[in-house]
Amino acid sequence: MKNNIQILIFIIFLVFGSGFNSYAQDLPVACGGGIVRYGVIGDNGNSVFDWSVTGGDIINDYNDSIDVQWNSVAGAHFIRVTETNLYGCTGEQYEDTVIVSTPFVDLGLDADICVGETYEFIASASDISTYLWQDDSNAETLIASTDGQYWVRVTDNYGCIASDTALLIVHDLPAVDLGPDTTYCGDEGLVFDVSEYGIYYDWFDGDIASTYTVYTQTQDQEIWVNVTDDFGCVGSDTVIVRSCGELEIPNAFTPNDDGINDTWEIEQLFIFNEVTVDVFNRWGERVFQSSGYSSDQFWDGTSQKGKKLPMDAYYYVIDLHNGEEPIVGNVTIIR
Repeated sequence: MKNNIQILIFIIFLVFGSGFNSYAQDLPVACGGGIVRYGVIGDNGNSVFDWSVTGGDIINDYNDSIDVQWNSVAGAHFIRVTETNLYGCTGEQYEDTVIVSTPFVDLGLDADICVGETYEFIASASDISTYLWQDDSNAETLIASTDGQYWVRVTDNYGCIASDTALLIVHDLPAVDLGPDTTYCGDEGLVFDVSEYGIYYDWFDGDIASTYTVYTQTQDQEIWVNVTDDFGCVGSDTVIVRSCGELEIPNAFTPNDDGINDTWEIEQLFIFNEVTVDVFNRWGERVFQSSGYSSDQFWDGTSQKGKKLPMDAYYYVIDLHNGEEPIVGNVTIIR
């Protein structure tokens, strides 16, 4: 915490009469840390004055006046002065009281929040008449949500000023990434690892480990996780793991343009984004190739040059590109 005290300059005179033992006006309240000038009028302007101060320092002595810098200890302090005139005669010591006001404000320690949160700065102070924040608001508190340094300036009933600053740090949420939606049909399990994103983990089924293993299911699964980092910020992600079911691969089709079974349809393959399908004739020549295999890509019994292929058995290789061994077999064109 840092207090910035505004320096105010006052000129106040302790007026002595024609004698040595006269009285002064009441002195105004001074602000802690401020500089105030105090002066006297003595015997025909030829006197020598001896000053002393409690609760402050005399930083300039002009004989008939002084500049006092008051310290930050609030309360009653004293100015004392003794006059010696031209003839060496010394009067009684004059003393007056100065009330020093030292307002105090504390915003507390620097604060941390996460993106999407807000923080309430509270100006802890007492006997304060006004507040002024950097956005020109004047409440006792300020709601903040962006990075940066925040300050408040308070003024007490005597016009004395204090201020404090604090830093607000806004942390990004963990950028948790479970990857794209996928299809899994293997036996070893599909492992999701989120250890790099934080220190606490909360999976959809209550598991709290940094990794989660998904096994082949008969239905699609929605997998989600919340990850908390060192700053208490929470990021999350969701992925759909599709069920591949049991692939139904026809062993024959009849591309005779009668509208029935004219193409080699393998409906489940469309869910495998990276699947490749290759078909070879009995001499090992590739007659069909496809990246992806949806309804507009089904093989219609023609070669890669568009020529109708003869009735025969053909060898296929289907690679799901999901870590499993390619699926191989034979399909027959019947005409």
